[in-house]
Amino acid sequence: MKPRSIDKSYNAIEKCLQILSMFSLDKSQFSIKEICDQLNFNVSTAYRILSTLEDYGYVSRLKNKKYVVGTQALYLSAIYTQSNHLEQIRPIVDRIRDISDETASFFVEEDNMRICLYRAHSRDEIRHNIEQGSRLELNRGASGRIILAFGKRKNDKQGFYKDIRDKGYYLSINEHNAALFALAVPVISNSNKFVGAIVVSGPISRFDDYQKSILLQLLNDQLQNIVMP
Repeated sequence: MKPRSIDKSYNAIEKCLQILSMFSLDKSQFSIKEICDQLNFNVSTAYRILSTLEDYGYVSRLKNKKYVVGTQALYLSAIYTQSNHLEQIRPIVDRIRDISDETASFFVEEDNMRICLYRAHSRDEIRHNIEQGSRLELNRGASGRIILAFGKRKNDKQGFYKDIRDKGYYLSINEHNAALFALAVPVISNSNKFVGAIVVSGPISRFDDYQKSILLQLLNDQLQNIVMP
């Protein structure tokens, strides 16, 4: 009986996570019918799980009877922010955006992907299609190259990733988006631990060698303000 009970508990947890994973920036509200149709749940199962999630604050039910992510997500976000030193990173990323007038971002590695933990968009009309929380391939883009060079490939004695470490930055042009450039540098803690990559990106039309030198100086100057154990 015990193994069967454990299996049932695991199944219920998995169904909770499946429901929570449905929510996105593109679609932030779901009716119970939409949830049942997409996940192939029966109505009673979906309602029971949603009621539990609502009791714990992970979802909220609107007047139109659709469900949205609840306020508990904000609390978890605050915990995540504190444990990952984002309280230091966010103002620096904002400052890079304000000074450069370009989009600035902070990426970390998780489960062989690069995750955008924070993003400060440029105030011009040219927008990027990456938002906070986006999970992207690790082996592409300026942030991915930095993460690999200072992470999984940190012991390379020669070659592509060794060259990136020697330079201390990576410039991506015509790689992920032909209309954009991206310049990334590593964030290193006081104990010499690699934390993640800060990236500044924008339209290739206003990027040249002079802009590259200005942005590199800005990134390196702002890195001096990060104090991590």
